[in-house]
Amino acid sequence: MSAATGTDAIAASYGDAQNKLRRRRRAQDPLLGEAMAFRSESVPPGKWQHLAGPDGMPPECPVQVLGMDGDVLYVIDALGQLASITDHAFGQSKVQRLFLNRMGYLYWAFPRIGKKGNVDGFDTVAVRDALYRAAGEKGMWSAGNRVRGLGGWTDRAGNFVYHSGEVLFVKGREQPTGDYDGQFYPRRPGIPEPWTKEVTDDMLKSTGLLQALANFTFERQKIDPIIVLGWLSAAFLGAALPWRPMVFVVGDRGVGKSTLQTLVKGTLGDALHATADTTPAGIYQRVGQDSLPVAVDELEAGANNERVKGVVALARLAASGAVQFRGGSNHVGTSFTAKNCFFMSAINMPPVPSQDLSRMAIVHLRPRGAGYAGKPAIVDQDTVGRMVLRRLIDRWHAFDETYQAYREALGRGGHDARGQDTFGTLLACADILLGDALLEELGLPTIERGLDDWGRMLAPSSLPEHEDAGDNWRRCLNHLLTARIDAWRGGMRQTVGQLLDDLNDGAVNMKEANDLLAQIDLKVREAQDVLPNQIGGKVLFVPNTSQMIAQVFKGEVWAGDGSTGVWAHALRQGEHTGVIFKDKRFNRERISGIERRCTLVNLRELNVLMTRERGDADQAGE
Repeated sequence: MSAATGTDAIAASYGDAQNKLRRRRRAQDPLLGEAMAFRSESVPPGKWQHLAGPDGMPPECPVQVLGMDGDVLYVIDALGQLASITDHAFGQSKVQRLFLNRMGYLYWAFPRIGKKGNVDGFDTVAVRDALYRAAGEKGMWSAGNRVRGLGGWTDRAGNFVYHSGEVLFVKGREQPTGDYDGQFYPRRPGIPEPWTKEVTDDMLKSTGLLQALANFTFERQKIDPIIVLGWLSAAFLGAALPWRPMVFVVGDRGVGKSTLQTLVKGTLGDALHATADTTPAGIYQRVGQDSLPVAVDELEAGANNERVKGVVALARLAASGAVQFRGGSNHVGTSFTAKNCFFMSAINMPPVPSQDLSRMAIVHLRPRGAGYAGKPAIVDQDTVGRMVLRRLIDRWHAFDETYQAYREALGRGGHDARGQDTFGTLLACADILLGDALLEELGLPTIERGLDDWGRMLAPSSLPEHEDAGDNWRRCLNHLLTARIDAWRGGMRQTVGQLLDDLNDGAVNMKEANDLLAQIDLKVREAQDVLPNQIGGKVLFVPNTSQMIAQVFKGEVWAGDGSTGVWAHALRQGEHTGVIFKDKRFNRERISGIERRCTLVNLRELNVLMTRERGDADQAGE
């Protein structure tokens, strides 16, 4: 499928060629022993001191000093790359490495004079003296918080900055790499650059990207293509976004997961780190300081779930841009800040913690029907992504307002802050890419007409990503209530929850229930005997320290250490619901012959909460 034809393609190709020619131009260095012209002055080799810059370096030097961090000297080499030097590595080969194809300049600025008075090389000591002197003038400089790699960023004024490797694009205009607005952008191998001309709605439609997404058999055929399109847009914007959403595609073999990954790779091209088998360490070593997106195919649940969990945890940290610290082999720690959008897929969804589920959008692909004749999801790698990028750059000024509008609509629909962050970003990115005209053409809500339909279509109770992403205290309590009691009754072992239901139904009395609950170090009492002004219902006592309950939570995040449990603190996160109490006036109870502080669970209020949640879910499904 063609993304641009006729005059559009010709104009873009001509613009690309002009850009490449302009970037290749550089200063002409003198031949060995010759003078060099500056300001209409012919300057002999080594006689440039009166023309030195504020840092003492020779004029127009291709190697620029950034500063020092401990024993490490940071410079920009002749290609514009970031380079570091330590004192013991400061030899002839290192100097040649810094000046690269500017050896003529090196011989002129730091000449070594032979016995016959002619220039026969360069003076390594003079180079080192000049660089260290300049570093002293520049002062401290740390690569950890100053270097920005490939991808999308913002400057202090909020303008979008795209680092394409060879150049920066600031508000769409080219600018050389290097120091900009207090940050350093090193020159890197090139990635796709924005389309050289404005991209109209018709040109975007001609890419075939929208049709390619429509050909997949998504579970939510109206919503999911926009989710994926929003992620593709967010992937280009990268660190410029306040939140970087992750998408997880789930479906059986043959439903098109790999084809969708191919579409993502074809759109993003070299602006994507793609892999099918990796570890968290492999990802952050590959990504480095880039804000480029990461695609991981076949991230399957299986025997090595810890590796999978680690990848998902890294994607969670990248969503907010949290700083991570890593130890080094030389006992020097390093910091790593991931600011990347992740796109993952698998047949079987791995066991993902609740805090990760709340940060991702889950997209399900359904089996294709008999005789499926959908077109392959192929896009032109040389044009589609570049057109998308150009649209995003031209419309970036509208992102903040658009993002807030979607967050507010999702908030009215019941989403918490994390849901607003994730889905608000995806929808806002799709919005600024498509624009109102294309959104209306697709039958989707617009800001002008109101976005509350998105709040209903993406109601939290209807989303697969929220089905298992309950509050921490609820998951902790559910784990406790589903624990089996180590005692037989009626030929079977019951769970705590089953026994409490039998007690409520009158199948067992209070004494029988507590005799069984004591096997797991729990106790239940009538609520009116425990809580003031409480008529009816029962209260479950959960000791704050217990070896038996610690065994129930063994291997879980609420287990704690020995008999000292994390479960009490986790349960108390539910105090605001009226289900959980920790009031010291009522929480001492004798269990298994020992009086202990307990966390109290009001079972009647728990049943009220569960009944209300079932009603909300049924209403959302109508």
